This record gives sequence, C-alpha cells and structure tokens, in this order.
Amino acid sequence: MKKISPLVSLIPLLMSFAAFSAIAASDSLPLPSSVLKDNLETFEIDCPNNPQQTTVDLDDCMGTKRAQVEAIESKYVTTARQLIANSPDFSKEQTQKILDAFDAENKAWDTLIATAAHATEVNWDGGTVRAAKATDREIKLIELRVHNQWQNWLRYEDSTPPALPEPKFKNVE
Repeated sequence: MKKISPLVSLIPLLMSFAAFSAIAASDSLPLPSSVLKDNLETFEIDCPNNPQQTTVDLDDCMGTKRAQVEAIESKYVTTARQLIANSPDFSKEQTQKILDAFDAENKAWDTLIATAAHATEVNWDGGTVRAAKATDREIKLIELRVHNQWQNWLRYEDSTPPALPEPKFKNVE
C-alpha cells in the first residue's frame, strides 16, 4: 500500500483558503464611481488619465475597465451568497443545496466568460487589437452576469426592496 504524505491531506484546506483569500481580496477592490437614482445604480466604467493612443494604452485601459466591473461583480456575487447562506427561510440542508447550485452557476459563468474571451482572441489572432477585443468581451459578459444575478438572487417578487440596487453600466470614453 502506497503511503501518502501528511501534507497531501492539507491540499484541499489550502485550496479553500486560497479561494477564500481571493474572494476577500476582491471584496476590497474599490468600486468605480456611480450614480444612484430610483434604486438603479449606474456605474461609470472608465480609464481616466489614459490617452488611448497606442495598443499598449488601449490594453491598459481595457484592463482597468475589467478590474472595475470585476469589483462590482464581487460585490453582487458576495452579497447574493451571503443572503442565501443567512436566509431563515430554509433548513440547513436546503440552504446548502441552494449554495451548491449558486456556486455551480458561478463556475459556469466563469467558464463561459473565459471560453468566450479565448474564442475572441482566436478570432483576432495576429491582430494588434486581439487582447482589447477579448477583454471587451469579458467586460460585456461580466456586466450581463452581474445584472442576471441581481435579477435572480438579489431582488424579491413582492414589494420588498432588492438587497442591492439594480446595476447598470455606462462606458465612459
């Protein structure tokens, strides 16, 4: 029988810690400026002080914009998960089942976004705008994800106000 190192048993624990650390770190990302009106929050996605004159400028700008929508994504996904976990409406078993489904949904979103961005990179292979096009696609899909998850996890069917305002994104050129 093969003997397994005691350190191997720590791998799942370390992976969980790494995932938790990544979530905690993304929670601290600054949100872009926004305007709140009638329970609709319009986030201004921009890259100030970037002339966008070269491919490097454009790639940097797109990276900045992606980081902004990822910060919003983190806020909405984290809030939704916390609402599910702390809901008094379900038994412990039901809550875990819902959390598992929520986590599977988020994994599917992550896969979709990565696959779509890769497909865009392949489509623009050899072009100087390849990275910017792929990042733009990521941004659009993250925005869609945030709104979809707000619609499905953060608002109620009755007159109860949503847990967070409806997200809207404004691309500032």
